[in-house]
Amino acid sequence: MNLLTKRLPALLTALVSVFAVLQAQVPSLQGYYTKPVRVEPLSLSGSMGEFRAAHFHTGLDFRVGGVAGAPVYAAAEGYISRITVSGGGYGNALQITHPNGTISLYGHLDSFSAQVAAYVEQEQYRRESFQVSLDCPAGLFPVNKGQQIGKAGNTGDSGGPHLHFEIRYRDSVYENFLVTANLLGHDVFKLEDKLVPEFRTVRFYGFSTSETGIPAIRLVTSLEGTRNDVTVNIPDTFFVAVDAIDRMNNTSFRMAIQTWEVYLDRELVYQFRNQDLPLDWTRYILSLIHYPERSRNGRSLLKTWVEPGNVLIDRMYAPTRGLFTLPDTLTHSLRIVVHDAAGNSTARTYSVRRNSVLEALVSPGEKDTPKPTQGFAPEEYLQHFYWDRKNLFAARDIRITVPLGALYRDILFKATREGVFEWQLHTYDDPLHLPMQVELRVPDTIPAALHEKIVVMRLQDSARDPHRQAADPRMWKSAGGVCTDSLITFTTSSFGRFRIDLDTIPPVVTASFSRGADLRTRSSVYFTIRDECSGIRKYKINMDGKWILGVHDPKRSRITCMLDPKRITRGIQHQVEVQVIDQKDNITTYQTEFLW
Repeated sequence: MNLLTKRLPALLTALVSVFAVLQAQVPSLQGYYTKPVRVEPLSLSGSMGEFRAAHFHTGLDFRVGGVAGAPVYAAAEGYISRITVSGGGYGNALQITHPNGTISLYGHLDSFSAQVAAYVEQEQYRRESFQVSLDCPAGLFPVNKGQQIGKAGNTGDSGGPHLHFEIRYRDSVYENFLVTANLLGHDVFKLEDKLVPEFRTVRFYGFSTSETGIPAIRLVTSLEGTRNDVTVNIPDTFFVAVDAIDRMNNTSFRMAIQTWEVYLDRELVYQFRNQDLPLDWTRYILSLIHYPERSRNGRSLLKTWVEPGNVLIDRMYAPTRGLFTLPDTLTHSLRIVVHDAAGNSTARTYSVRRNSVLEALVSPGEKDTPKPTQGFAPEEYLQHFYWDRKNLFAARDIRITVPLGALYRDILFKATREGVFEWQLHTYDDPLHLPMQVELRVPDTIPAALHEKIVVMRLQDSARDPHRQAADPRMWKSAGGVCTDSLITFTTSSFGRFRIDLDTIPPVVTASFSRGADLRTRSSVYFTIRDECSGIRKYKINMDGKWILGVHDPKRSRITCMLDPKRITRGIQHQVEVQVIDQKDNITTYQTEFLW
């Protein structure tokens, strides 16, 4: 039995007691930590609970002046318990374990302190791997409160130089899961905030269910956030979805709302609180927001409707599951209030009146309508998928397994074969919390000798994260896949359009210098590596026959090698070999030389 199945009934029936227990489990955080950066005035580019593309933001992003190199300090005494280096995620990151039982995390570092950097480099050369994850014993790197541990940077999945900072602790309420603290909610650091939150959009949606219990949703009205005191005609049952952000002094970036409230005729009918969050729960944002708007336009609107598979109910007050009905056809008042952590708030009030003529049906264009491939008669299949059980689907040349916990509500799953090589699996407008497994039969037109080169590609939806570049909806990206006995099996965390493809083209490698160049004035060289289909699996750089560390920056498709006289002899010609292998074992071996 999974966590969702075990906890949901208790959460629904005992919200008050759960809130009290949650507060009792949180360690005292005020007054214990010092600032991890000393760039004044202290300001943020991101806050805990902020809506990202597929997860809640889990910490504070401290601004460092827009350039890498600002010193980073240990927030409290303890010891460095974990060091990670990666081209993605938090990039260069440290974790410090503290005597009070908490763990502080410092992500996207440009560099570590000298002692830590030497240890990391030693381990990278010993393992012959740029990417490492190192667990450290208590006596290896003890630190004092305020001791410099590195410099802020832009490594990993970062959109600009900053420090990502978290305080984590384990909580028995969440079965001893790691929980990240809402530091603004705990008032751990003093940041100037006299600015009120902003409404950007408020939408009213009609809601109904079919005889099978599958919800049908219709957009009734969309209002700009500046509009107030507007009369809205609504159907018998409705919910609201709100796009609101917080603003703070000394920064132009958007922050997370602390508390969302909806009042109907002055009675509180919905509340969501941004509070400490188990790290395993960050993806539940896909159920909190109105996902069709996220997938199509990249906008995250918190919706009041609480789907049955959303465990975030533990931080909500939603006695009617966030669905509202009016008792008569008179005019009623609906008031939406958003608060930030500093106590600033903004409200919008609307006059709502029931109009039963507004049937809650699915609006045209709310669902994808795949276009058939020319010359091919599409095959279409429909099946009821249930949120509270494992779902299996099978048809000619396809088999799908959707695990328990993958859906937030029941859906009418739709699979359409669009061609010999292509399938539309349901719609971009419904999210998956857990990956589903798909098996496709390989078309007979692909010879067995090429089966090992088969890859499944997914057409990207138009969702975009404001902190990253927008995804191109016309681009196909690899979903992976392993071929066995004429079946290609892959997992995917999203519904959408998929096609079977072949990857026989090796990666492309280029150098930042011409062959034989004189580089004696340089301190580093770099190589650009790209693969347009299945993606890069691994790379290796040898210089003069020996492995050399190459720092991978996927954002720029670049591997940088430092020219260190402790490892490379000066004043001679150096032979370099760069080997890059993609996910389908296509290999490129690039050879060059330079004088240094």
